[in-house]
Amino acid sequence: MEELKKEIDLLKEILKDGDLADARIICEKLVTNNPAHTEINYLMGYIFDKLNLIKRAEEFLQKALNLDSNHYDTLVELSLFHEKNGDHDKASLFRERSFRIANKITQS
Repeated sequence: MEELKKEIDLLKEILKDGDLADARIICEKLVTNNPAHTEINYLMGYIFDKLNLIKRAEEFLQKALNLDSNHYDTLVELSLFHEKNGDHDKASLFRERSFRIANKITQS
């Protein structure tokens, strides 16, 4: 489990550097080996969104949300995703859900 955390942290560093090609390769391996991992599915969706692969992005973001309906980063990304793609009603719903999660976190 510690090794997986290191790989996810490395992936996040690569994303911070803006290297979407390398991030995609690493994330595809991670998602193949860990198909039910919320964070990895979220990151795969995030990468596909940044690459403008809309259907693939939505598929992975939705999978992450199905795995954890309160995953804050996924809710925020889905809000931004739908806003960018013109579905303002869905964007608003995800934004509201992310605000509720954020409020729960700050109150605990």
